[in-house]
Amino acid sequence: ASFWKQLSLLAGRTLKQRRGERLTRVSVLLTFSYVFFTSFFWWQMPDDTSYVYARNSLIFFMLIAQGNGIVVGSISVFQRERALLRRERAKKLYGVLPFFIAKAASDMTNNVLLPVCYGIISYWTAGLRPTAVNFLKFVLGYYLTLSCAQSMGLFLSILIPNMSIAMILAPPITLFFFIMGGFYIPLVNMHVGIKWVSYISFARYGYSALLVNEFEGRYIPCADDDVAVSIGANECPMPGDSVYESTGIEDVFSNYWFNIFVVFIMQVSFLVGAYGLLRVSK
Repeated sequence: ASFWKQLSLLAGRTLKQRRGERLTRVSVLLTFSYVFFTSFFWWQMPDDTSYVYARNSLIFFMLIAQGNGIVVGSISVFQRERALLRRERAKKLYGVLPFFIAKAASDMTNNVLLPVCYGIISYWTAGLRPTAVNFLKFVLGYYLTLSCAQSMGLFLSILIPNMSIAMILAPPITLFFFIMGGFYIPLVNMHVGIKWVSYISFARYGYSALLVNEFEGRYIPCADDDVAVSIGANECPMPGDSVYESTGIEDVFSNYWFNIFVVFIMQVSFLVGAYGLLRVSK
């Protein structure tokens, strides 16, 4: 069969399989549980200096809560597919490239669909920056970051053929990349011996893009009460740029589109690496 015929058949089969696996009652219930608890803790935050840190923490929580699950889910799914792929490759039913394209395209939609829905709903329930442009930029940055996490999970699942080992290593690897994102330890406070790792962390660029989108180019009104602010400038109204600058997001890294571009490049790198490993795997 031609390449396009193989791709069409594999895409249809993969789409049906993923839809049944990902869009289940349990997964929908889990997503609504995340929405409920996120809304409960961060409901309609006032737009003033007393909630600067709360907004910062919400953005990071939305990334890490969904990102870790996506990586683990991606690994578990592919490990189940590995045996089927080996049998069908042995029978020369299709090539590696059409299978990989169909799988990657399906994963980047089905696996990320519910987490993105969670992010969209939480954006408005929490009261993040209420403009159409900023909302759309948030959705783009959020989707690309989670999609990059999905691609990293696929890369790890092919790199580590043993499912037990892959499932053990995936959570700490993912958590390490998120720690390097700059929330738990601000980039300005990272030890020089480990700070270089943050430059290869997709979480750093995804988190930076969302933080810049939320605070760039505006002034945050003063809180009614005299509340100590642990992030940003000690002035009121507070320049929004000072929020992310105080964490070490400066120069070109404070450009939203630069961070989006880097996340995209990292995702492509994970996919190319995964395809290369899949080609040589047996």
